Amino acid sequence: MTLRDDILPIAYEARAIAGELGFRPHSVWLVTKAYSGGHVGDGLEEATETPLTEANGQPPKVRWLTDEERAIGQIPDGAVEIGPITPSFPGGGTDIAALNGSGLANGDVRLIKLVGPKAPNGAYYRIAGIQAHKALRYVVRAVPVGAGEE
Repeated sequence: MTLRDDILPIAYEARAIAGELGFRPHSVWLVTKAYSGGHVGDGLEEATETPLTEANGQPPKVRWLTDEERAIGQIPDGAVEIGPITPSFPGGGTDIAALNGSGLANGDVRLIKLVGPKAPNGAYYRIAGIQAHKALRYVVRAVPVGAGEE
């Protein structure tokens, strides 16, 4: 067992504390949409929603990017950063394959759904990038889905 293996469960539990105290008001889901037709949007849609959570079902941190961050990165208005998200370990965490879509079939769509004070009716986001180069966390950057993309 490595030091990382020992720390991941602790990080998983610690990241849930802010949610338990009411500081994580936005729920986050990873949504996968599959279509029975040959192209995205053709045929019957089958959507699967998987909650992205830390320990005890608590949501990860959701932060809207500042104007300066968006200007530097040429990122659209309304972009969010989700995380830190604990990598998978025996007993919890999130598998990177679920985030990066490596298991999706051709034509499947992967989105983030947020529900909370800034999105009371739910809002869909497209994953624009995943920072997975750190041993103890992933961070997802997502941009709002444009008209007709949902």
